[in-house]
Amino acid sequence: VGSSGAGKSSLLGLLLGWHRLADGRLWVDGHPMGEGDIEALRRQVAWVDPAVQLWNRSLLDNLQYASDGDGLSQVGRTIEAAQLRAVAGTLPHGLQTLLGEGGARLSGGEGQRVRLGRALMQPTPRLVLLDEPFRGLDRPQRHLLLTEARRWWAATTLLCVTHDVGETLAFGRVLVVEQGRIVEDGRPRDLALANSRYRQLLAAE
Repeated sequence: VGSSGAGKSSLLGLLLGWHRLADGRLWVDGHPMGEGDIEALRRQVAWVDPAVQLWNRSLLDNLQYASDGDGLSQVGRTIEAAQLRAVAGTLPHGLQTLLGEGGARLSGGEGQRVRLGRALMQPTPRLVLLDEPFRGLDRPQRHLLLTEARRWWAATTLLCVTHDVGETLAFGRVLVVEQGRIVEDGRPRDLALANSRYRQLLAAE
C-alpha cells in the first residue's frame, strides 16, 4: 500500500523484469536473480493488472491463454470464481464470442474479471502478482473477488497492490511504500494500532 506514485507497481515490475535495478541486487527465495532467472520466474507468475492484454479472440481462448491449452476441465470452476457466468451470458455467442482488440466488447470491470480468470487458469504458479486487480468494479465486488483470489492461491506467495487499504487488514503482512522505499513492514493489525504511516492511510480511507 501507499499513495499514488509511491513505487508499488515498480516493485512488481522488478519481479516481472519490466524494470532493471540501477543499483543493488534482486533476491527471490534467498537467491540473487540474474536476467535468465527473471525470465524463468515470469513464466511461473500469475499476473492480474489492467495493462494485461486481452486479445480479439473468443472469451474461452482468452481464458485459456495461460493454461497451455490444457485447461478445459478447469473452465467451469474458473468462470464461477471470477464471476464470469453473467458476463458470458450477455455475449451473443457466450464463451465463443470474440472480445475485440483489448477487450473492446467488455466494460472495464468485465475485462478485469477476464484477466483474473486467465490468471486462475495458470497451472501451479510460483508467484501471484495483483496490481489494482479489480479496478472498475464496486467495492463489494472487489472484496468478493479478492477473497476468492486469496482462497484459490492460499498455498502460493501472493503480492497485492491496492488502494483499498482496509482490505489489507485481513492479510498476514503489509508493506508501506513511499518514494520508492519500503518504510513499514509488519502485521497490518499491529501497524494499525501503532503511530504508523499505515494507520494514517487507513484513517484517510
